[in-house]
Amino acid sequence: MQAARDQKLDTLASVKNDVAGFRAQMAEQYMQKLPYRKDMITQAMNRSNTRLELSHIYVDYNGDTTASKATIDKAYAQLQSGADFAITSRNFSNEPYVKAKDGYIGYVSVFSLPYELENAVYALKKGAYSKPVAGKNGWHIFKVSDIQSNNTLIKAAQILIAVSSEMRPEEKSLAQQQADSLYKLLKSGADFTELASKFSNDKFTYQSGGVLPVFRFTEYDPAFSNAAFALKKEGDISTPVETASGWHIIKLLSKEEAPLDVNDAEKMEEWTQKVNQDDRIKIVTQKEKEAIKVASGYKALPYNEKELWILSDTLLKSEDYVSFYKANKQKKLFQLTDKAVTVTDWLKFIKDKKMANGDKSLDGYNELMLEFTETTITQYYKDNLEKINPDFRYQMQEFLEGSLLFEVMERNVWSVAPADSTGLKAFYTPRASQYTWKESVSAVIFNCADTATANKIRKQMEADPMQWKIYMEESNGYALADSSRFENSQLPVAVKIAFREKWLSPIMTNENDGSSSFCYITALHPGNEVRSFDEAK
Repeated sequence: MQAARDQKLDTLASVKNDVAGFRAQMAEQYMQKLPYRKDMITQAMNRSNTRLELSHIYVDYNGDTTASKATIDKAYAQLQSGADFAITSRNFSNEPYVKAKDGYIGYVSVFSLPYELENAVYALKKGAYSKPVAGKNGWHIFKVSDIQSNNTLIKAAQILIAVSSEMRPEEKSLAQQQADSLYKLLKSGADFTELASKFSNDKFTYQSGGVLPVFRFTEYDPAFSNAAFALKKEGDISTPVETASGWHIIKLLSKEEAPLDVNDAEKMEEWTQKVNQDDRIKIVTQKEKEAIKVASGYKALPYNEKELWILSDTLLKSEDYVSFYKANKQKKLFQLTDKAVTVTDWLKFIKDKKMANGDKSLDGYNELMLEFTETTITQYYKDNLEKINPDFRYQMQEFLEGSLLFEVMERNVWSVAPADSTGLKAFYTPRASQYTWKESVSAVIFNCADTATANKIRKQMEADPMQWKIYMEESNGYALADSSRFENSQLPVAVKIAFREKWLSPIMTNENDGSSSFCYITALHPGNEVRSFDEAK
């Protein structure tokens, strides 16, 4: 490393650009490595393994939060006095559907309810009811009647005879009669796939014989799930089942127990997407912002808000920005660890905002100040990751040293040696016996951007390893492969194992950046074989 620095290779534009590009990529990954996101994903996956049978008392706000709170409190007091939950729901709920069902909801699991309500019900034990919980539109008291495993996955097909709320009673009756007739045909030996293709109104599945994606109990209407999960053997067919969509005849294709494992990298990635698309991600984002704020040493400083807004208006109308910047660069708005953020920084921010907004007027300075503060803190955190995060610092140092080593070797060895092939061969020939292989293999090593890509390509290799070059072409740059002879110690294998031909190694994942590697062995070679001149070179 010192030789590289002595030659000032660390000042080369190419090295600086490589380091800057790597840093930008890794900074984004480290921003996502705060624990809250993973904790939220793990919580969702764990909750999905359980389903809760739920009832509730529901009091709509109806524009009067005081009156609705008094009503729900009265209902809660009666429950505490021993009142029956169903009767209490019927007496106090002010939504007709809830009253008609005595508050019964059915089975729910993760994502069935808004997150704040989901938290309330998953905190309850079997038979317990909650304190009043505020939802978006009203108050709830929840009761958990039953807790069951939600691990069973079903694959099924259906024939749907659809109904709609606009249909007349006689039309709905005809739909039921058609469903009953199709069920009789099936019991007489008619082909399910053929009937689904001809008569099912499910536009998404009729062309495939009514086959549905695999599902858990809580993913469909309770009546549908009850009928589907009651089927025992593959091939069993349900009697027509009514839901709001119409009449369903369900055929069981397969049933398996499949609990979600938080250590399954492929499932973790799938559930990351689900959590990212749910409102609960807002809570994660807020926690991440707070953690970044603390790590950045944020400290609010007093300032006159009214005067600042007047100054901001004046700046946006003026042509002389420089004088404003100079006059306010010492006036502090807040402090980060070793950086004072000033009124000038704020004025530059709103000026840029106005220009980006097509020079239209800005409003809502309070909201803009919040955005400015969060943006400034986030950028400071990224810029100072080496100081804040030791792992990031070590990784950047390792990358820089690797870049310098490559550069100094390129200049002093690799680019020089090929030009002197005569000298190299003269050096090699009397010393050939010194250049030997240790135990080695002919193999293809795969390096993938993430575990999901590695899993996909490994499955392709299981099916047909001879097509590995095609798999690389189809990976869109997310995977690279190197086919050569490697010493056993060079293979991406975590433990000592007896290698064999046509063997695919397990996937190894780098915890720092999520990249994954594995290999496919095509031939075995003993140790102590002399390397050829080209191999030794």
